[in-house]
Amino acid sequence: MAVLQRSRACGLLVLSAGMTVLKLGLARLGDAPRIAVMSRTLIESGLPWTWTPRRVAAHMKQRENLSVIATVERELAGFVMAQFGNERVHIALLGVAERYQRRGLGKQLIRWVEESAVVAGLFQMRLEVRATNRIARRFYATLGYSELGSAPHYYSGVEDAVQLARDLRVEKRIADSG
Repeated sequence: MAVLQRSRACGLLVLSAGMTVLKLGLARLGDAPRIAVMSRTLIESGLPWTWTPRRVAAHMKQRENLSVIATVERELAGFVMAQFGNERVHIALLGVAERYQRRGLGKQLIRWVEESAVVAGLFQMRLEVRATNRIARRFYATLGYSELGSAPHYYSGVEDAVQLARDLRVEKRIADSG
């Protein structure tokens, strides 16, 4: 398994894993169609398509939202979309192309949102995953997210969701005491 090396330059986070160079940066409106297609394929499979290019673009236009993409050359490797509220941050979508999964990219995308949350003075993170998606539930558990409960029929009335949360202050207190 390749290890990702981090370096920041020109507002981008560059992750190198062997010969592959992943670049993380803010998404642009022109990325909305690619993000929507990836969401349809990876996240909304078997459900009505709700994160259409129009909805993704509308999300990106809102000041309180954050959209980050990861690319390898011109290929979209992953993305995360989050909404910043008055008290917490909600991760709306996280998608990583299959060929880039289990390489640390999802973790880096989530960390970008978490670091942005802390800078904004927000320490409560929330998100939902399909109740049947055990891989996603394990992924978030390894990042320190706890299951709060379930939301019946959350996904278009078809599938239940598990609600997850993380308090970023816990990590900050541990770091401050060390």
